[in-house]
Amino acid sequence: MAATPTVHFGTDPGRFDFAWPGDAAFGDGCAQQLPGWLRAHGVGRPLVLSDAGLVRAGIVGPLLDAMRAAGLAPTLFDGVSANPTLDNVSQARSHWEAKPCDGLVAIGGGSVIDVGKVLVASLCADASMAEVLRDGDRALVRPAPPFAALPTTAGTGSESTVAALVKDAQGRKHVLRSRRSRPRWIALDPQLTLSVPASVTASTGFDAVMHALGAATNRATNPVGEALALQALALAMRALPAVMAQPDAREARSDMLLASYLAGVAMSLRGVDGIHGLCTPLEALVDVPHAHVLAAICVPLMRFTLPAAAQRYARAARACGLDGAEPLIEAIAALRDRAGLPRTLAELGLAADQLGPAVDAALDNASLRLNARQPSREEIVALYHAMQPA
Repeated sequence: MAATPTVHFGTDPGRFDFAWPGDAAFGDGCAQQLPGWLRAHGVGRPLVLSDAGLVRAGIVGPLLDAMRAAGLAPTLFDGVSANPTLDNVSQARSHWEAKPCDGLVAIGGGSVIDVGKVLVASLCADASMAEVLRDGDRALVRPAPPFAALPTTAGTGSESTVAALVKDAQGRKHVLRSRRSRPRWIALDPQLTLSVPASVTASTGFDAVMHALGAATNRATNPVGEALALQALALAMRALPAVMAQPDAREARSDMLLASYLAGVAMSLRGVDGIHGLCTPLEALVDVPHAHVLAAICVPLMRFTLPAAAQRYARAARACGLDGAEPLIEAIAALRDRAGLPRTLAELGLAADQLGPAVDAALDNASLRLNARQPSREEIVALYHAMQPA
């Protein structure tokens, strides 16, 4: 099998590439197409990944029943953690091998889908997990099994991104970047998101805003990714406040699912920015939702970046119907506060004297290198300091 190029976000003008995610169905009730898709792809014994909360909420059971009614024999693993771990991947693989299974279904938010992507990569490789996480597609030597994803939250975009995040036993976060491990079929069904708690809706929705903003304003050169990011940002900035105000608003729920998916595609074409570049090192120090860290970082980093990205921020503002970069920053800050997300690192349980390792890791972060303005070590220290209470 020919070697697959690793994921790369170019910054050379006029040079970029495309790699689209799998097929997707969109709309109320489209999750009902799952059994037919599995049968059409030769799957008889799917491994179903989820988490215990979604099982208790009654989201997973009807889908398992539909698979059984179609003559399939699903195996359920519902042990995925909120912040997924390599141990979750190992447990899922044990379930896969015990059956053995011949296809994969991820029903859940980004954590569940990320475990699915890392599991697929491990099944396609003969290398160690450390090598798979380091090398991504270069380590994969077998075709991926049929993999379907049914996102139950609108925000992470894991169903369409090339990235999957997992923690090791020491709490260090590792990022798999693999185009071939993405789901081959996705059901974007707003009905699956209606039972999500308000706090999770707000948190994951803010993820989508940050993903879209990062892909729209960084210095990568993929114009298709930029167009998708701007559309995702406009959708999310309009729909997230509507969903928070009225959780059963179907049109707004649909718009958030689409925004999340498009932002995921955009990130896979362009990457993100320094907000994520400063976020990932902190996530090795705290066990909180992704959006909580992004929320504490975003305003200082946006203001730091703006002098080098005025035109990019102005385009993003226009896409959202706002008159200029400063109103966009203010609108994002207001949305963060309305979602009840942290403003400071202290709210995450982080003190200034804990941040040394994060500074070192940020200096080598690929997302920070895509930021329109490159911070020095001293500026990273100052930025983290600006995220503490006054």
